[in-house]
Amino acid sequence: MKILILSDIHGNIAALDAVRERADMVFCLGDLVNYGPYPRACIERIRGLTDKVVRGNHDNAVGRDMDCGCSIRYKELSDAGKIFTKAVLNPGEKEFLGNLPTTLNLEIEGKKFVLSHGSPGGDMYKYLRPDVSDEQLESELKDMSADIVFIGHTHLPMVREIDGTIVVNPGSVGQPRDGVPMASYAVWEDSHIEIKRVRYDIEATVKGLEATNIPSVQVSMLAKILRDGGM
Repeated sequence: MKILILSDIHGNIAALDAVRERADMVFCLGDLVNYGPYPRACIERIRGLTDKVVRGNHDNAVGRDMDCGCSIRYKELSDAGKIFTKAVLNPGEKEFLGNLPTTLNLEIEGKKFVLSHGSPGGDMYKYLRPDVSDEQLESELKDMSADIVFIGHTHLPMVREIDGTIVVNPGSVGQPRDGVPMASYAVWEDSHIEIKRVRYDIEATVKGLEATNIPSVQVSMLAKILRDGGM
């Protein structure tokens, strides 16, 4: 069994389409939209790939007209992107985003998987970065029966093992922030997990941003994040 794990696509269809890994199943950990110029295309593509999708904080912000709950550094960008994204999505697409589950619990070939955006328990706003302590991860996993937990939200890839449970963040497909400006994703195959990177046409995404009604100041900031890998 080979599973492709995607997260934090953020309206970046060029990055999503660059991930051409064949798999038996696809998991998506949320944040299909915002920051990027092609939210409709990303929603359509993910819906065509899988029904194993959880809701991210930006999906929630657009689908339910809520605050993104993001850090101060990205709040301005998120708010500008939200206005654009809400304007181009139809009611059905917004409903799809707003009604995605916050967690999914799956058992496949005897392995128990948990899918969530922020924390294993379904808090889509919580950041569990790669430097999170073992003690905090243990607390997050307390009373949880899972072999593998997949989370996103930080845009930073991570693989950790805590008391026999593997915690994986595949990084961000559409807006990596670890200094590597390449789409990031994970592959789980026969109990082996691997983080992978692939180049994509960043300038195509930048041109798409420039064609939106997102203010030029925010477009320049978003372009720099894409080109620099968030650093």
